[in-house]
Amino acid sequence: MTDCVDSDFGTYLLVECHLSKPTIEAYCNDVAHFKSFVPNQCIETADVISFLAALKAHDYAKSSIVRKVSSLRMYFYYLKHKKQQQVPDIGDVFKANQSLKLPKIIHQDNLEKVVGHTFENSKTPLRDQCMVAMLYYAGCRVSEVVGMKKNNVFLEHMIIQGKGGKERMVPLASVVKKKLNAYLQHERNNATSEWLFPGRKKRPLTRQTVTNVLAKLTMDTGVSERLTPHMLRHMFATTLLDRGMDLREVQLLLGHASITTTQMYTHLNKSKLRRVYQACHPLS
Repeated sequence: MTDCVDSDFGTYLLVECHLSKPTIEAYCNDVAHFKSFVPNQCIETADVISFLAALKAHDYAKSSIVRKVSSLRMYFYYLKHKKQQQVPDIGDVFKANQSLKLPKIIHQDNLEKVVGHTFENSKTPLRDQCMVAMLYYAGCRVSEVVGMKKNNVFLEHMIIQGKGGKERMVPLASVVKKKLNAYLQHERNNATSEWLFPGRKKRPLTRQTVTNVLAKLTMDTGVSERLTPHMLRHMFATTLLDRGMDLREVQLLLGHASITTTQMYTHLNKSKLRRVYQACHPLS
C-alpha cells in the first residue's frame, strides 16, 4: 500500500473506491499538502479558502488546483462518513468551473531539434532517444513509457498499457523501430529484465528520470519553451490531425476514453481548416 498521510484513507481509496495506485498517491499527496498548510485537527471553512488562495498566489496551474479540490472533496467525504468527524460544509467553496485550457505546444523548428537530438553527452544516449521517440512518435504518456515491458514491443507495433489498465495498439514509425533496435541491441546484456527501460532493483525507471532527460535536452538544444513529456504527446496528436487523420482514429491512438478529450486538439491549429476553406469554398 502506498505511503499516505492517513493510511486508512489510502486503504479506503483502494478498497472501496477502486482507484489506481497513481491516483491514490496523488490524492494522498494533495491531502498531505493541505494538512501541512492547516495543522489544526479541526478544519474550518476559512482554512480551505486560505489554502486555495495560497495555491493561486504561488501560481499553481488551474488543472493542479482542480485536482487538489477533487482530493479534498474525497477526503472530507471520508472524514464525515467513515470517521464520523465534523467537517465544514464547503460545497460552495469548491464550485469552480475549469475553463478550456488548451495544451501547450512548441514551434516546429524546436520540435525538430528535440526529436533529432542524439544525447551525445548522456551516459545512456540510445535509451534517452527511445524515450523521446515514444513520447512523440507513439503519443505515450510518461507512465506508459516507464511502464513499457519488452514483450509488448513487436516488429511493427507496440501494446501500450494505458489508464485503468486499458490496452491499445500503436504502430511503430520507422524512426522508432530504428531507435528501438539500436537500443535493444546495446542492452542485450540486460536481457533478464522484463522492463524496456529497467531501473534499479529490477524495477522500471521513475517518471522523474524522463522529466530529467527532457530538462537536459532543453539545455543542450537551447529550446526556449518548457518541454514536458505531455507536451510531446500533444504534438503527436496535433501533427496527426494537421495531416488529415480522423479525430476518432487519433482518439484510439491516444487512448482517450471520450472523444471530447481528443476534441481539444481541434482548437490548436486552424491553418488546415483555413486551407481547406480557401480551396473548397466557391466564393474564396
